[in-house]
Amino acid sequence: MDGSRGARAAAAAALAAVSGLTTPAHAARPAGPSTAIERSLERLVAGADRLFALGGGEVLTFDGDGRRLGRCAGFAPPARPPRRERLGAPDAEEVLRAAGLPDDDSTPEAEDALEEEGLGPRRRPRAEPEGAIVPRALAAKRDASAVWIATSSGVFRGDENGCRPAGLDGRDLLLVAAAGDTVVAATEDLLFRESSANAAGEGPGGDDDTATFTVAAGLAARPRALAVWPDGTPVVADDDGIQLFPGDGTAARILDRPADALVICGDSALALANDGVYRWTAGAEPVRTADRPPVRTLACGPAPGVRFVATGLGVWTSSDGAAWTERAETLGRSVTGAATEGGQTWLALEDGLIALDLTASEASGPPPSQRAAIEPLGFAPLSNRRLAAPTLPWPSVTAMVGAERTTDRRVWEVMLLLTFPLGRGPRRVDGTPVAAERARRDQALAREEIDLAAAAPAGAGAERAARLESVLQEREALR
Repeated sequence: MDGSRGARAAAAAALAAVSGLTTPAHAARPAGPSTAIERSLERLVAGADRLFALGGGEVLTFDGDGRRLGRCAGFAPPARPPRRERLGAPDAEEVLRAAGLPDDDSTPEAEDALEEEGLGPRRRPRAEPEGAIVPRALAAKRDASAVWIATSSGVFRGDENGCRPAGLDGRDLLLVAAAGDTVVAATEDLLFRESSANAAGEGPGGDDDTATFTVAAGLAARPRALAVWPDGTPVVADDDGIQLFPGDGTAARILDRPADALVICGDSALALANDGVYRWTAGAEPVRTADRPPVRTLACGPAPGVRFVATGLGVWTSSDGAAWTERAETLGRSVTGAATEGGQTWLALEDGLIALDLTASEASGPPPSQRAAIEPLGFAPLSNRRLAAPTLPWPSVTAMVGAERTTDRRVWEVMLLLTFPLGRGPRRVDGTPVAAERARRDQALAREEIDLAAAAPAGAGAERAARLESVLQEREALR
């Protein structure tokens, strides 16, 4: 018994190895390029012939083939206006009134206004720790080769030539999103919108990259995800649900349960909520379409058959948000993001970028090297036939045997009583929930088995080996 389980563990480790994206040949059919990166990536978006990735406090720019073109590191704060020398003409009250402040204002804003005019005592310079500006989110437009960056001190815009401030200087931003001629950014309690012609700029190479953002609405809860409809309507997901901000100062809540991921692909929007996946179109209410896969982020796919791409524990694709398929190429891998550029989709892994052709059919099954590792696992697909309710009204059979003995003879009597059910009996239990739970539990155990076997080969720690043995025993008990 121990030898057979050891063989299954070794086979599971081989399966995890060949299923992972260890080489470009396994990443796509046909094989796609890959790029090794010395840091873990947190975000990934695609523009026009460009990929932008966020990781380690830097924004990296790649071309459509995955070659690194440049990076933004050490975001510099916007330059302060030069200090004007005092001319002696205006007094403090006039300066404050000109700045729209009360005559006796003593706030930091008033001190700044007086210092710019050379009035009042010079304050000590504010200490700004090194690397204080932290990039947090990315957004790109399909028709532009630049990226919008939400940072702890405003919005930046950049490409392979560098990054520079683009508005909302000093604002601690959490999210940014862009579509059409509209860019939106969010702090913990405010939503900003920029929809001028400058929002369609190609990058920091122009003469003026500073955008004019205005407050679009206040936010009652911390935003978790942000998206923009093609008509410029922002969509915000938070711990209370999903809200729309049409632009007239009002907010419309269309979902009243926590959500933490959003994506708009064409005429459809998709959201990940605590209790499942929701899809809707402009002007309609979200409809729950499926249980939530083990994913954290959403992106748009390269074709209608794979319109939505979800990443987290592996890569999952769907055409409608209802039926989800897990890609065998990323089985057991942690994927932090996906972005489609051209006909292929790029994945952000813990060790770099890799391309995957999501339109390639998997009908032919895994390659021979993977089949050889799958077959020795020894666990047949879980069968729930014995839990299925009977389709025919099978009768209940009752047998009775009697005997009679006299002085001159013995009599035996046998009677069979057949009881046919004419309706659903009150004691009959539907086995569907039990069957679904058994299948779900077996799937979770299979994932855990592969992870443990890959992390604990022969001769590894006793703790992992004991956990693997426990998983194997539980899977056997389910059969």
